[in-house]
Amino acid sequence: MSEIKNTYQDFLLNNDETVKLTLTFGKLNVLKSYNNELYTRFNKINYGKGEEVLDMVTIIYVAYWCANYKVGEKIYSEDEFIELVPFDMIEIQRVYNSLMRPKKK
Repeated sequence: MSEIKNTYQDFLLNNDETVKLTLTFGKLNVLKSYNNELYTRFNKINYGKGEEVLDMVTIIYVAYWCANYKVGEKIYSEDEFIELVPFDMIEIQRVYNSLMRPKKK
């Protein structure tokens, strides 16, 4: 069986660290298993309006979680991540849109 290819994108945090982001059904399924509360919030945002700034940052955090979570390894908590997200509304909107409405190649 061949490996499923995911589309990852880079996101620059305030501490100059570049982290990976991705959203796939497989990764969301893992999120549901390990952090159902965050998965539930993702769905409420996704099926609601999902246009408030903190909603967009939550989606970006979910994409960070999906790209970086491995059992037993430490990743940023949501609060830690939010502290590191640049306060750049244009960039937040761009990243949110690219995650939720990816362009077809």
